[in-house]
Amino acid sequence: MFFITDVLQGSWTEGSIAILHCGKLINGTVTWSRDIDGQRVDILTTRNGETTKHIADPDRRYSSSEDLALNIFRVSQPDAGRYHCAGATVELTVIPGGVSVVETVLMFGAVGVAALIFLLATVAAGSVILHQNRQTGQQRETASSSVHQTSHPELC
Repeated sequence: MFFITDVLQGSWTEGSIAILHCGKLINGTVTWSRDIDGQRVDILTTRNGETTKHIADPDRRYSSSEDLALNIFRVSQPDAGRYHCAGATVELTVIPGGVSVVETVLMFGAVGVAALIFLLATVAAGSVILHQNRQTGQQRETASSSVHQTSHPELC
C-alpha cells in the first residue's frame, strides 16, 4: 500500500460544514482518526462507498463523501485539532463567530415580536382613525339635519 503524505490546514467558521480532504489518496479505502488527549481515535472508515463509524455519532455530524473527504456538520470549537487519514494530517481550525441555533431562534423571535408590535400598533391606529371618522360623520349628520329643519320647517 502506497500513500502520498500531505500536511494540510483548514479553517471553518463555527456552525458550518468542515470538509477535510485526505490529500492525494491513491487507495480507495480511508480511515479518518483524530488526536484526543494524546491518543489517536478512529472516527470512520470508508471503503468502496461504504462508511463504517468507529465512534458514537448520535447527532450524525460525521460522514464521508465519494472523494473520501471527512465531513463534519455544525463544526464547533471542540472539533479543532489534528485529523489523520492514510498518511496525511489535516489541522482543523474553527473560527468563532458563527451563529448558534439559540442565537438564530432569538433573532427570529425578536423579529417576530417586532412584527407583532407593528401589527398591533397599525390596528390600534386604524381603530382610532375609524372612530374619529364616525364621530365627524355623526357631527355632520347632526349639523345637516339642523340646517334642513330650520330652512324647511314644513317638511318636519
